[in-house]
Amino acid sequence: MSRSPTDLKPVTTGRYRYSKWRWRVLVRALDAAGGLAAPIWRRLRPPRSVASPRRILIVQLDHLGDAVLTAPLIAQLQAAYPEATIDVLASPSNHEVFESNRNIDRVRIAERTWFERTPGRRGLLREVWRLGRSLRGEDYDLGIDVRGDVLSILVLALGGVARRVGFAMGGGAFLLTDVAEWTAGRHEVRSRLALLEPLGIEPDTTARAAVHIQDEDRMLIAAKLLEAWPRRASAGRRHEATVHTAAGREHDEWRGARSTAVHPDDSAGWLHAERFSPQPPLLAVHLGAGTSAKRWPKGHWKTLIERFLEDGWRIVIVGGPEDPPLTRVLTPHDRLIDWSGRLSVTQTTALLERADLFIGADSGPAHLAASAGVASVILFSGTNNPLQWRPWSKHSLVLRKRVPCGPCHQKTCPLAEHLCMAGLDPDRVYRASRRWWARTQQAQSPYNPS
Repeated sequence: MSRSPTDLKPVTTGRYRYSKWRWRVLVRALDAAGGLAAPIWRRLRPPRSVASPRRILIVQLDHLGDAVLTAPLIAQLQAAYPEATIDVLASPSNHEVFESNRNIDRVRIAERTWFERTPGRRGLLREVWRLGRSLRGEDYDLGIDVRGDVLSILVLALGGVARRVGFAMGGGAFLLTDVAEWTAGRHEVRSRLALLEPLGIEPDTTARAAVHIQDEDRMLIAAKLLEAWPRRASAGRRHEATVHTAAGREHDEWRGARSTAVHPDDSAGWLHAERFSPQPPLLAVHLGAGTSAKRWPKGHWKTLIERFLEDGWRIVIVGGPEDPPLTRVLTPHDRLIDWSGRLSVTQTTALLERADLFIGADSGPAHLAASAGVASVILFSGTNNPLQWRPWSKHSLVLRKRVPCGPCHQKTCPLAEHLCMAGLDPDRVYRASRRWWARTQQAQSPYNPS
């Protein structure tokens, strides 16, 4: 017998953030035992007093989008402790975000983590032990676990980090020297900035979650776009690049245009002209998501992309090699290219700077789009609370189908109809996207700052 959304109830987590009751029971038992042992341990090995840390370690072993949301925390740590070195213990999924960050001195990459999509449980504690012991001798004064994860906190403790800051809602509070206040449903950027409060730092909640991009990445993307869609201009001759921004549905309704003289050999002007040229508008789409519960149906994507092609848009598909290859079911088109799996994280962000509009599910590229400041439409499933996990940008619009079973925190929808995503009609997404694009274009700059 098939089930309906009304047969399922939203998952509530209570004191701990875990959606599965087995983890909540296990962590509660661990906290109870640790709470009894912690006072004895602190008497035997009193924590070191650290007035101003010289060496800081941030532990973040989860995913790409999560790492983007940590950028404001890192920037404010660097501003508060300008003489300190800041290292990050990262995952194979998110290390590129941290490696591009100018506020970070070194990125250590874990070989495997318990946040991987298919991690397996064998050898998990051995990996925690190995990571913790690898930190011995580094003499970190301050360690911060941004996730609220008992195993990440254990890594800090095993690594001998003097001052350990984190949240209690994932368990392991007895291993922390400072516990930050956790508020359920608060946006993740605000939660991460709350980790500054035990350090006496006043958080700035207006900060951007930015991915740092090198000029080489911007030049590469500009060249690739020119190769894909060459402008009709005579080589070696100065020409006019006309700027069009949208205020309506049809191209002939685009508002105001200004002209900029650009020489083809002038690299800075060339980049500027690529963004502001008489080309059709550029749509970037990401078809995938970290779990099947967050993915929009392929048929819906096909309908939406064909609709934008009919309107004359250029379309680039972005993402990783694991994302669904929708181009196989689409009719080849000279205004549609698939770059999924072919760009690095920073190159993808540079491309999104050049885009006029981004559409994607709740996944890493949505947060890259927010960093780039491009007008974005994010298709949210019933998995998570969008108030907590939406991209950190005023240019991001969340679309979702409200269902009685959300938030479910499931990786796979148990319902055959997957109503929260299948119920997001392509026509609704198309109309909302066009309206949002027209509205946000009024205040965009050449690089779309948020």
